Amino acid sequence: MNAAAFEAELARRIDDAFRLNPGVGDHRPRHPWLTSSLGDPFSGVWFVAENPSLSQVQRARDPGGGPPTTEAQWLVSRGDRLFRQALVEHGFKDGPWDRRGGWRCYVTNLIKEADYAEAWKLRRERDHLRAAEAWAPVLRWQLDASRPRLVVLMGGRVDRLVDYLRAAALIALPQTMRIAHYSYVAMRPAGRLGPMHPDRVAAYLSSFADVRRRFDEG
Repeated sequence: MNAAAFEAELARRIDDAFRLNPGVGDHRPRHPWLTSSLGDPFSGVWFVAENPSLSQVQRARDPGGGPPTTEAQWLVSRGDRLFRQALVEHGFKDGPWDRRGGWRCYVTNLIKEADYAEAWKLRRERDHLRAAEAWAPVLRWQLDASRPRLVVLMGGRVDRLVDYLRAAALIALPQTMRIAHYSYVAMRPAGRLGPMHPDRVAAYLSSFADVRRRFDEG
């Protein structure tokens, strides 16, 4: 399977997930470019986040200045910039950070539907688990079709949901590791250290060095 065939089949399976879960908010009529995946699925290394933030999606612009395309994903907030800069610095994307293409990794969301971040956090835990269950067949297909060697979970919430799906035998993963979510470093304080504090940025970049090492070791 080549990348084009992978993306076509992924789109079909996302269609099925929305159809089978009519209560799920479908962002695609207004944001058809938001596929919740970007990069090279056959690169061997994945970075997995929880779900798209609708407030960020509504601010998206394409790098070329026109209407958003898939390249507008993970290209809105200063957290997105930090994430992309880390990818470039450690060889998971060709630079500069806002360049189209040049992906040497795959970025995807476990939950493909977009929601406002604050509203999502206020939902009950069982609602989060049900959303993860609804999207698990799509993630399972992505994993089976591309067989990454390393999956990097970005943040504690996606780590928790993945553990739940694993325990329920809804997905199977290869080697995994966890790093901080970019928005946590860029937008939220950690103790006395504010967002984008140099020490926090340095620690975040160091975590990518660990990813690079783990991936290179196979």
